[in-house]
Amino acid sequence: MVRKNLPKYEIVKDYIIDHISGRQFRPHDRIPSESELAEALDVSSITVRKALSDLVNEGMIYRVRGKGSFVADRKSPDGSAASRLVVFIISGTEIYDSSYMQIIKGIQSLLTLHDYRLVIEFIENNVKQEDELIRKINLTDYSGLLIYSSDPNAAKSYLKLLKNGRKPFVMLDRFPNGIPVNCVVCNNQDGAYEATEYLLGLGHRHIGFAAYDYHLSSEVDRYNGYRNALADSGLEEDGSLLFLKKELDYDALLPRIRRRELTALFCVNDRKALEAVERLTALGVRIPEEISVMGFDDFAGSKFSKVPLTTVRQDFDTLGSESAKLLLELINDNAVGSKKIMLPTSLVIRESTAPSASP
Repeated sequence: MVRKNLPKYEIVKDYIIDHISGRQFRPHDRIPSESELAEALDVSSITVRKALSDLVNEGMIYRVRGKGSFVADRKSPDGSAASRLVVFIISGTEIYDSSYMQIIKGIQSLLTLHDYRLVIEFIENNVKQEDELIRKINLTDYSGLLIYSSDPNAAKSYLKLLKNGRKPFVMLDRFPNGIPVNCVVCNNQDGAYEATEYLLGLGHRHIGFAAYDYHLSSEVDRYNGYRNALADSGLEEDGSLLFLKKELDYDALLPRIRRRELTALFCVNDRKALEAVERLTALGVRIPEEISVMGFDDFAGSKFSKVPLTTVRQDFDTLGSESAKLLLELINDNAVGSKKIMLPTSLVIRESTAPSASP
């Protein structure tokens, strides 16, 4: 019951506490906004803000930036319910990219099983914004972080901040050099080795490698798998067939393809491979008759491209769920040291590759 003859902010507090006690507001439920409470109780927003601040300090509620205020789980050691919230920071190109959505699905499925909630922060492929976000959000609101960084090496500053603060976090898909971190990746090197070995088995001896963001650990590992497969087959690596810059000059490739100096192109990801298929076919190149194109990732649309793409499949759902699983182990102090978990890949054969026509 709300007590009378109290300061107005205490009336707001009693209103919220009564609703929590009466289970109208359950743990992790979002409570009404400041404006909604102000209107319902006929008080000012400043009064509501003071009441909510007191309740946060008392451990009755917690706040999530941009989301509102939520009822705390009083069973949590500090009463803040931070152990039930995980933030996933995605620095990418498009939030509705199918691979991101699959990762989110995998994370959500695992967290839901353990009664955790997921907050998603999407950034447009900018490590500076990642840093600003990490420093801006209230880390005490979250039990841990999942991070898909645009450039982990450039993110070392905020990663050290998290490590020094002993805040559990797991990186997905890529990781920085020189800093031990917990991360979950696919077996990039072995997947690229298998892809290159397959092209070699088709008789290709002039196999190019096309990067996309070569500063990423995942792309470096794929390059190493490519070069190791060439070496194990007895072929010397041809530096003129390495295309490590993001922009690829397809006009310059055309005469080399026609002279059979380049018969296959292993692209570091499906995004690059689909671009290559589009640009080369626009130049009149027949795929796979004149050049075979290999991708990596197996995006949802790769099998529906102009020429269905042969690629290396990684399971993005599993990447998400295994990352969330590792994070919960860290949160519960069940993980020792820094772990790098590698997930298996598989080769998917479609129509963009064929035996070499070279003598």
